[in-house]
Amino acid sequence: MYGNEFVVNQSLSQYATKLLKMYLKFPENQKITALDWNARDGEFLSTLTKNATERFLYGVSDSKYNCDQMREEGFHKVSESHYRSEAKITNDIFSLMVVNPQIDSRIIDELFQTIDPYKMPNFREEVQDMVMRQEEEKQHLKDQMKQQIDFGELEDKESNKTFAEESEEEKQERINKQINTELQKRVKAWRMAIKEQQKKMQSMRFDGFLLQRATTYLRPGGILVMVTLKDLIDETISFKLVNQYENIKIIRLEDDEFLQSRKCIILAKKRVKPTREEYELAKAIARTKERPYDSFGKVREITASLEDEPEKYNKQKFRAKVDAIYEVIEPQVEPSYVVPESDPEDITSFRVGPITGSEALITMKKSKLIDTYREKYSQVLSNKEPVTPTPLHKGHIMLLLTSGFLNGYIGTGPDQHLVKGSAIKDVREFSETDDEGNLKVVEREYYNIGVKLLNGQGQFRKIM
Repeated sequence: MYGNEFVVNQSLSQYATKLLKMYLKFPENQKITALDWNARDGEFLSTLTKNATERFLYGVSDSKYNCDQMREEGFHKVSESHYRSEAKITNDIFSLMVVNPQIDSRIIDELFQTIDPYKMPNFREEVQDMVMRQEEEKQHLKDQMKQQIDFGELEDKESNKTFAEESEEEKQERINKQINTELQKRVKAWRMAIKEQQKKMQSMRFDGFLLQRATTYLRPGGILVMVTLKDLIDETISFKLVNQYENIKIIRLEDDEFLQSRKCIILAKKRVKPTREEYELAKAIARTKERPYDSFGKVREITASLEDEPEKYNKQKFRAKVDAIYEVIEPQVEPSYVVPESDPEDITSFRVGPITGSEALITMKKSKLIDTYREKYSQVLSNKEPVTPTPLHKGHIMLLLTSGFLNGYIGTGPDQHLVKGSAIKDVREFSETDDEGNLKVVEREYYNIGVKLLNGQGQFRKIM
């Protein structure tokens, strides 16, 4: 069952986005700033923050068309670049950060062959069958040995120990120990195989990189909205999440949408200070990929008693805590996350990737540089239809060309061409005889004058 790359990499549906919006509460009459690292046309971020009274939206997209769409929709700032490009942005400033990286087609083909590809096989049942078969074979062999001729004195004490009868409790304890040992080996081998597969896919993934980048620019108390495949929530993601964020929720989409895209939404609040004390929680979240999708929203009960079985109680309590992280998206009566305020004036720099031509034109239109240049240096540019005081002859035009005054575009339409004039000073030495017959060296200065033309067909011509 191969995934459709277009479906997997498109934005969340309007229905899912509106449900997700219900998880967020925005401050009244206060400014908030929100950045989407893979904004596409900006519709997702715009819908998600619709309840904010004063919102300033920032978007990154490598599509010029999408960037123009975001500007038309009123985005405060837009960068036309890929989210992997070098960025220069003010740290710890944004109220809300959206991370929704593109998923490589090779990863999609690898993961979408089955539902829950990382679901652990039932090794216990296999191991139990194997151990019980071995026990039956050993018992059968033991019975056969008893029926053989007794060699009396040839039997040593070790042989007697081997065939000594063991109690039923000892036998069951030995079998259980053997089952657990073999089970641990199989689970370890399976996890090692999964890790090898993850290493191969690591070069195709940028979700961990993008999560770290988003964390750098999100303010303490800010809200992270990360959209990614359930099968990619592993150590790459979990340790960054747990160290830098609290109140973590992993919300999967409804069945129909999830089975098409395998998408989960991670909601989390950035910590004021990072921590490394939640190692076990990070390990548990790293196994999200192993969790069956239909187990989301189900919290297992705590059956043990703290007084009678404290160790078992603590394990079940931690298990319930992990289970509570996983939910299925649904309407909310009260929002779970409060988006903090943030003033866009505090964002002193926002740049992702190099400046593009379209962005430069937008900046130039806002700048007074061109107008100042025209007023100071160019009478021709400030007058759309300049009229010469007297008609210019060919000699006049050549003087203007060679002086460089007419450098630039001349004419309009298909007849437009580019002219460049140059006058290069040179010095030559001559030997000559004066009136008295003496030979002397004389230096004379002269100018190499040239005029070149480039027409609309890309052809160069040298006029002089």
